[in-house]
Amino acid sequence: MAVDPTQDVVTVPTDVLVQRLPDDESVFLNLATEQYYGLDATGTAMWAALTETGSVAAAMERLTGEFDVDRDVLARDLHAIVERLVGQGLIELGAEATDAP
Repeated sequence: MAVDPTQDVVTVPTDVLVQRLPDDESVFLNLATEQYYGLDATGTAMWAALTETGSVAAAMERLTGEFDVDRDVLARDLHAIVERLVGQGLIELGAEATDAP
């Protein structure tokens, strides 16, 4: 699944519980599937950027300032984790709400 740039808004489903651990890692529980997941420190930084900024584009900009890595490599890695998180039901992507006439 490719990340659709028109579906940029990131939300966390209400049935997903997240616990940040002291070592900068995270543990997730998807209550709908009863599955546990974990992210290392880098994955947790990406998760935080996605959920705190609310969009893939804004997360990319934030992470560009945090990591000393080629922008293309970062974009590839960020899109890969977005695909995995969406696939596991840990985030949802949607379009930004527009004011309809």
